[in-house]
Amino acid sequence: MIDKGYLLGERYRIIDVLGEGGMANVYLAEDIILQRKVAVKVLRLDLRKEPQTESRFQREALATSELSHPNIVSVLDVGTDQGLPYMVMEYVDGPDLKDYIKDNSPLSLDEVVRIMDQILSAIALAHKHNVIHRDLKPQNILMDKRGNVKIADFGIAVALNQSSITQTNSIMGSVHYMSPEQTRGGLVTRQSDIYSLGIILYELITGHVPFNGETPVAIALKHAQEPIPSIRERDPKVPQALENVVLRATAKDPRDRYESAQAMEEDLNTALDPSRANEPVFEPDYGYNDDKTIVLPDFNKNQNDQKSADNSAEVSEENKVPFWQSVKKHWLWFVFIGIATMLIVVIMGYAFTGRNNKLVRVPDVTNLSEGSAKTKLEKVGLITGKVTHKESDSIDAGKVISTNPSAGDAVKKGKVVSIVVSSGAGMVKVPDVMDKDYETAATQLEKMGFNVVRESQYSMTVDEGHVISQSIAAGVEVKPSQTTITLVVSEGKEPKPDKPTIKLADLTNDTLEHAQSYAKDNDLTLQINQEFSDTVKKGNIISMKPEAGTKIEKGSTITIVVSKGKEEGDSEVTKSFTVTYDPSETTDDGEEATDNHANQGNHVQIYIEDDSHSLSNIYRDMYIKSDTNFSIPFSLKDGNGRLKVVRDGQTILNEKVTK
Repeated sequence: MIDKGYLLGERYRIIDVLGEGGMANVYLAEDIILQRKVAVKVLRLDLRKEPQTESRFQREALATSELSHPNIVSVLDVGTDQGLPYMVMEYVDGPDLKDYIKDNSPLSLDEVVRIMDQILSAIALAHKHNVIHRDLKPQNILMDKRGNVKIADFGIAVALNQSSITQTNSIMGSVHYMSPEQTRGGLVTRQSDIYSLGIILYELITGHVPFNGETPVAIALKHAQEPIPSIRERDPKVPQALENVVLRATAKDPRDRYESAQAMEEDLNTALDPSRANEPVFEPDYGYNDDKTIVLPDFNKNQNDQKSADNSAEVSEENKVPFWQSVKKHWLWFVFIGIATMLIVVIMGYAFTGRNNKLVRVPDVTNLSEGSAKTKLEKVGLITGKVTHKESDSIDAGKVISTNPSAGDAVKKGKVVSIVVSSGAGMVKVPDVMDKDYETAATQLEKMGFNVVRESQYSMTVDEGHVISQSIAAGVEVKPSQTTITLVVSEGKEPKPDKPTIKLADLTNDTLEHAQSYAKDNDLTLQINQEFSDTVKKGNIISMKPEAGTKIEKGSTITIVVSKGKEEGDSEVTKSFTVTYDPSETTDDGEEATDNHANQGNHVQIYIEDDSHSLSNIYRDMYIKSDTNFSIPFSLKDGNGRLKVVRDGQTILNEKVTK
């Protein structure tokens, strides 16, 4: 055992013991670099010189590291400490599925399907990578605090293309969940895992396993010879379609079972549908195997490193009598099988040490830093090649996007692997979508990656369905994936005979202060945009919309473009913020408040101080009826700026703005 406080691999500080097994011990540790809790599986000290055990430990690390799935415990790191191999995995703070069933049974059928869906999805991925788990049971399935499944312990998992799946190593795992062909020492296939999945589904529905016995041998015989006990006889509320999923998955002959975990998942997902209420009982095409001669291993020895209570059962000499009588009767046949098995093991051992050790699988380094990715590649004998950078909206800057060859590819040791690293989300300029119809504008923005929010407002000047204004001005550079743009869309004219109209004065070449005063006096809302100009003085108005002379109703929005002066290099800083809407100005019965502008929403006044503006002058004056995003450009050639926001007479934001 490793003492608490020990720093394993100069990185993982041991906190506590999580479990002890025949092959390895599992510890709770703290990653002192990333400051998070992890689970560390360390090969037992007394087994480190046993090649078979160390090979199995390495096989688990390789098999699990290849399987990136939200319902499979992730392998975060592998290494050795003073010659002792260890494997670092994500820490799942929750019970295993066995305890979860015990504490929460009976589960609702919807909950059963939800849990089983996650298990099947994970095993479907493992099978897609040609990895058979061989020891599926609730004790190897963890549940986090949110009820998500995490499959662990691929310690006896093997690849489908490994010829070593023989009688000598296929009969491992927990006997309560073991397929009939495993108890006979037969070939282990995907269908062997599917049988175990069927037993797990049975236990999720009923709260207990289908077969029990005083010894592992007795339980194994039941799996091989007895039909699965009926679920519906005990609980008629369970739909026949759901019981059929169990019956098909646990068929004695593998040919009667589902072809894949994905096929089982698809069948399970419709098992509660009313359309399958009258489904007949599943009947196998191949029936039961009549072979009563079953070659059983020493289960007690093989299950020393299992966590379940099954391990406590011992096979007495009295229970083994029929087995040894069979051995004596057919001793010559057993000698032949033993010699053949030894030859296969020797040949395959030579094959794997002489040839396959030169092949490694490219590890998944997605989302790792460049340095961590290089370390992980080098640990499996690969060489880091060309590193290129690419913009990505989904991968943080400095993290790996992909590799070439891809993760999971089998390559020779020493292979050069190139890495693509994220340079972060790209900055883009916000387009001008004002006056466009909303569907066209929203589609354009969403294709660029923006989140679009629609708000409606009556307008005397903008056609119905067209954009009146946008919350972020055109030309401002932002990251689309992190930006929401609110489009105010016209609902057309709001006929109000008693509402006065005005004829717009010509504001071009006037100062911004004059325009703000004019808007306030005439109950208008200003939308202010800025542009560089070689002809219009800085701070004066270049253009206005609607044009001078247009008759509009009071309360309408006019848009003005203010000159930023001549363009003299990049000195702009854009400050983005949100002003929340306070509905307290509206009466409880929905009628207009006494304030003339209460029905228009919150009165928002924005003041800025930069090279071109004084904090004593209003920069933007408007009304809002919902939370509204703003992006204000500051010209800061001459130093710091300041932003002040007043909502309904109260200052809600007052802060310094710097480059």
